[in-house]
Amino acid sequence: MKTWIRAKRLISDGAVTENTGVLVENGAILSVLPTPPADACVVDLQEATLAPAFIDLHCHGGAGFEFIDATEEAVLGACRIHSDHGTGVLYPTVSAADFDTTWRALEILEKTVSKAPLVIPGVHLEGPYLSPEMCGAQDPGIVRKPDPEEYRTIFNRFGKLIARWDYAPEMDENGEFADFLREAGITASTAHSAAQYKHMLAALEKGNRLVTHLYSCTSTVTREDGFRKLGVIETAFLKNEIFVEAIGDGCHLPPELLTMIYQIKGAERICLISDAIRFAGLGDQANVWEGKIPYVIEDGVAKLADRSAFAGSIATADQLLKRTVGAGIPLKDVVTMLTATPAKVMGLTEYGVIAPGARALFSVIGEDLSVTKLAI
Repeated sequence: MKTWIRAKRLISDGAVTENTGVLVENGAILSVLPTPPADACVVDLQEATLAPAFIDLHCHGGAGFEFIDATEEAVLGACRIHSDHGTGVLYPTVSAADFDTTWRALEILEKTVSKAPLVIPGVHLEGPYLSPEMCGAQDPGIVRKPDPEEYRTIFNRFGKLIARWDYAPEMDENGEFADFLREAGITASTAHSAAQYKHMLAALEKGNRLVTHLYSCTSTVTREDGFRKLGVIETAFLKNEIFVEAIGDGCHLPPELLTMIYQIKGAERICLISDAIRFAGLGDQANVWEGKIPYVIEDGVAKLADRSAFAGSIATADQLLKRTVGAGIPLKDVVTMLTATPAKVMGLTEYGVIAPGARALFSVIGEDLSVTKLAI
């Protein structure tokens, strides 16, 4: 049966349409119409805003779980808390780990993603081919140079599952890993990197057009023999074809810095991410995680136990929306950074926009910026 969903406004790919509706049938969008057909069931969202389902490209876990825990309970528990807070499409992130840990995590994800209460197009591997000097909350004893035998073995078993793989370009000395990712159809991203401009250009030429959580473990200007060398941050600003992630939890990027990134890159080149760890969705709790890399939860964020740096966010999609709008960025552009831009980065055609042929999976945004999912 056809359903016509009316909203006060509709936001899709940077455009705002007032007092209109979306006609859907069998889980797909048919058209955008100002009035309902006679044979359609009507769902009236009153004063709410209708947007495409939010897409989180970078999420480690939530509700006390992380995907690297490698249990079905962990995968479903983390997915459930993010689904409850407005995420419709999610890429589970597996942190840098040894071969066996990564393998177990991928095995469980392969078996479990179809049971999740949200859409999981694929898995995101954050490492382990990262820079030791930029490892942040990643285990410094784990990060290492790309190992062809290792990554090909992982790909040969889980190639259909892996959608994205992060690495530090300066660790990929001959560009072999970048070539491998491009040939495998896996989205490459620069992460935890001390790269200079020359490294970034070489990676860009091989198809790496994404920077993981800009300003978190990303290099800046350095000097060699007195000459300044651009880092990851400056290259991302200089090259318009590079997309960037921004952790929109209100802590990793203060409002003025997030606004600066927005003014330079624009909503069409920014993906808002949660980078959420296991305490996401549980509120600001006085907890200490006694794992291999211990951290404390306070001030609305996870910090390394010595409080020298952040260890990951505890945000959910609804908080990303509220805090980014609170930084002074227009709602329509915040929605773009949560939908159309990440969809473009990952090559998604059925999500991220409200258009004929797209899936009927939506975010309903209340006047108070609360977020709920709607699937027809």
